[in-house]
Amino acid sequence: MKFVRKILVRVLGIKGYLRLVSRIYIISISMGWMRKKYPELFFLKRIIKPGNSVLDIGANLSYYSFFMTVCTGKTGKVFGVEPIPLFAEVWAKNMRRLKGYSFHLSVCALGTEPKEKVKMSIPVVDGVVRHGLTKVTDEAETGNTALSFEVPMKNGDALVNELGIASVQFIKCDVEGFEQYVIPSLTNTLQRDFPILQIELSGDENRRQVTEFLVNLSYQIFILKFDHLAIIEKNDIFSVNQDFYFIHESRLEEYKHLLKP
Repeated sequence: MKFVRKILVRVLGIKGYLRLVSRIYIISISMGWMRKKYPELFFLKRIIKPGNSVLDIGANLSYYSFFMTVCTGKTGKVFGVEPIPLFAEVWAKNMRRLKGYSFHLSVCALGTEPKEKVKMSIPVVDGVVRHGLTKVTDEAETGNTALSFEVPMKNGDALVNELGIASVQFIKCDVEGFEQYVIPSLTNTLQRDFPILQIELSGDENRRQVTEFLVNLSYQIFILKFDHLAIIEKNDIFSVNQDFYFIHESRLEEYKHLLKP
């Protein structure tokens, strides 16, 4: 498989490769394939309702944005956040297939403090371009990268206000270890709307900081088990290797249909 990826990148270029793999991925999920490998994508339809406004932070090539938009219907809206211009271009191309739906992409990174520019890199692992592992990197950091970009960084709450989002019902966040800075940047939005969050948390310290922050805001921690969410304790977060879901205690009754009986 790695050999095939290398050949495709060599023949199609990175942009052509990303367009191809993202299209195959979207078609596969739309056909109901890969349910066991990506159960979280299929669970979106149980969380997101028509008319909802939702955030896709770390929108990448539109894998989540596409299906989140289908769930919000033509009365809701998806607000994607993706700092890499190359990914943003592929995102826009994939999303154009959703005629009549409402979506918007902000091409920036999120963090607690706005910055004119931060460095982000697409890594190469074992000779393969890993677009799903793109992250903010230190200027002095060296390593094997396919491409690097300088992108603007905005505060999360400031972006929500800038976009005029009156209420947020769901937030998906996957920013490769930068969640500890992104989630606190949305403090006002979280305390105003109490949205459900789905977060991939890599790295023990990142995981600890984000869960402590959200627990202090009266969120409870869940993981997906089959077709329901199962509650876990804060002390058990390091033994889990999957996305975390956070539901505010004031919304538990509203979302009891999602919870494991």
